[in-house]
Amino acid sequence: MRKLLFFSSVLVAVSFFSAGVKSDCDISGLWDHSAKPAKLLVDLAKGEISVHSHDDNTKAIGLVVLKGVKPTSKSSSWHAKMYSADEDSFVDVEIVAKDCHQLSIHFQGEEVLQLVR
Repeated sequence: MRKLLFFSSVLVAVSFFSAGVKSDCDISGLWDHSAKPAKLLVDLAKGEISVHSHDDNTKAIGLVVLKGVKPTSKSSSWHAKMYSADEDSFVDVEIVAKDCHQLSIHFQGEEVLQLVR
C-alpha cells in the first residue's frame, strides 16, 4: 500500500511539473488561418500542424504544414519545420503563442503565418 501511495504521489507531482513547463494555454486543436479561409489542426501528440479545412482549396485538406513541432526551453514557444516553396524544402521556424488566442510562426525572425482562435 505504501508503494502504491508513493508512486501515486510521484505521478501527481510529475503531472503538475509537466503541465507547468509549457504555456498556460493548450494550443492543440483548431485554429483559423489569419489570411485565408482555412482552419489548421494543431496536433502536439503527432508534432504537426495540418490543414483541416480550406474553402478555396479542398485539395489542401490533410496537408501537413508544419512538422516536427517540439517545445523550446522558453515558455509558449516551439520549434518546427515548415515547407517553403521558395526553398523547395522544409525550413526551421519558431512558433510563439502570443496569448491563448494567437499563434505566430516566424522564419528567420520574420512572421510568416499567424493563426487565431
